[in-house]
Amino acid sequence: MNSPAARARQLRGALIGVSSALMTTGAHAAAGGGVPRGPALVVVLLICLTAGTLAGCVRPDRNTYAVTAAALCGAQLSGHLAMTLAAHHHHGGLGVSMAAAHLGAALLVAAAITSVEFLYTVCVSVLCWVRLFALRAPRPPAPPIRHRATIARPRPVPIGGTGMRAPPAVASALTPA
Repeated sequence: MNSPAARARQLRGALIGVSSALMTTGAHAAAGGGVPRGPALVVVLLICLTAGTLAGCVRPDRNTYAVTAAALCGAQLSGHLAMTLAAHHHHGGLGVSMAAAHLGAALLVAAAITSVEFLYTVCVSVLCWVRLFALRAPRPPAPPIRHRATIARPRPVPIGGTGMRAPPAVASALTPA
């Protein structure tokens, strides 16, 4: 069953994969190495997206933040090592300042991703409840349809010089009963 929590985990995995790829390549470009190209870029993207997929499959009971931060740090470290092995790193390894920058960015992004996952779950739950109440709400009764019957009006009796076309009153008095 595709529950809101399962969709939130999938969202977390996608966000971890995309943000770790952006942070790894962005840090490499900011450090003066430029944006990785060719096979190095493909390897870094595969590493980051694999880390996001694995993090999206994990069901942490309590500490989602720790899982998210560990996945981001692991993806950045693996991506950094892949670029070092591909000879795209020009600044001589992972320095203390770069490690601190990666760690700080990973912790901040982990907090944002954890918040997004929580808010997504809450919003989906609220919308499910709203939908239940909106669909089960009694509908107002339809207004009664009032048709007016067409009644044929009799013509008024002519009270003119010709009178009525009935037998004379004298004739009805002479008739035996």
